[in-house]
Amino acid sequence: MMPLRPSDPRVLAAAVADSMVVATDPAARRSGLFYWEMARPWTTAVVDAVRTGDDPLIGSLGTALLDDPGDFDRYTRFTDALVKLAPESPTARELFGLAWEAESNSRIGYHIGSAHTRGQAPVTVAELTGRPVGDPCPADASPPVLIVIPFRDRSAEGWRLRNLLACLQSLRDQSYPRDEYRVVVVESDDAPRRREVIEPYADRYLFARKAGMFNKSWAVNVGVVESGEATEVVCILDADALADRDFVARNAASFQRPGTGGHLTYRDMFCLDEEATSQAIRDRIAAGEAEAPSERLRGFLLRRPPGCCLWVRAQTFHRIGGMDERYEGWGGEDNDFAYRFDFSAPFDSFDDRLLHMSHPPSSLLREDGELVNAHIPPLSWGPDWPIGQRDRFEAEAVSDDLQH
Repeated sequence: MMPLRPSDPRVLAAAVADSMVVATDPAARRSGLFYWEMARPWTTAVVDAVRTGDDPLIGSLGTALLDDPGDFDRYTRFTDALVKLAPESPTARELFGLAWEAESNSRIGYHIGSAHTRGQAPVTVAELTGRPVGDPCPADASPPVLIVIPFRDRSAEGWRLRNLLACLQSLRDQSYPRDEYRVVVVESDDAPRRREVIEPYADRYLFARKAGMFNKSWAVNVGVVESGEATEVVCILDADALADRDFVARNAASFQRPGTGGHLTYRDMFCLDEEATSQAIRDRIAAGEAEAPSERLRGFLLRRPPGCCLWVRAQTFHRIGGMDERYEGWGGEDNDFAYRFDFSAPFDSFDDRLLHMSHPPSSLLREDGELVNAHIPPLSWGPDWPIGQRDRFEAEAVSDDLQH
């Protein structure tokens, strides 16, 4: 009986190399901590087989790749050697079998473009501030599309602020009419730390005071409630997404089809490493390209994650109570919202490319390996208070101020 896997040895060789890179590159773990932990039994099996195999050339080239998983030449030499061995080699057959098991179970894939170069200097906040702000949405417009970006960055380096500025500038450079969409940033923190930098590039800036853990769900609800009077469609967008020029036009147009309540724009989230992030920002923002070319990028593909970029009808958003404000920290809130929305309206997943810019990890796992919000029963959100109230955590913030 033939196994249900590709017959092309190059596809299988890439699966071997990809599993090795996912297992050993720290950027893979940062791209999706929970998914990376789940994949370890399969990716580690591939690494162990390469290290202990009988073929000295494969062992040598594999070790070189494991020592420097971001090197394109090492990746290519290793996969080329595997292709030459196949299909008769027992070593290749074993590795191909293990790698296909990993591909069938791991939720992290890998991409390295043929024109990817290393040594890219990081793009900084200073490089993006002071750039032309572009055209804002007219203040008197009633746009049908509302893009809400929840945000917090307490770091000294400001990597997420860097990402937000790139995101906002990519949203100013769109093919869609400028009076047809409004971009709102909701900074949720104990103080408006980044307001002066953000305001020139956002159509509207809101500060939602909250000390303690970040609450993405509440910040999104605040943005929708306070800015969505005439809105037909809401886009919930992470600050780390870099939009191509047709992003708004393409996604807004999907709501003209019958039977469309909302959608995820992608199947796989392309989590760029830091060098590729800087390359993508310079291509899209500084060079003004319509999109950052994939052949110059490197990163990890999170397979079928639920968040980062959701487009939904505003009416249904309100009908299901918005996002679940009990979720704090990072983890689970996007799944819950997508599940509840899918119960209430037709919900699609498209296959557009979504670039997610690099930043320090924010996901946290409990000691038992579960996400920090695993105690919240999914699909149980039914608030008995109005959602998106900007003063909801004011008392908590005042109490925290008094203690300090």
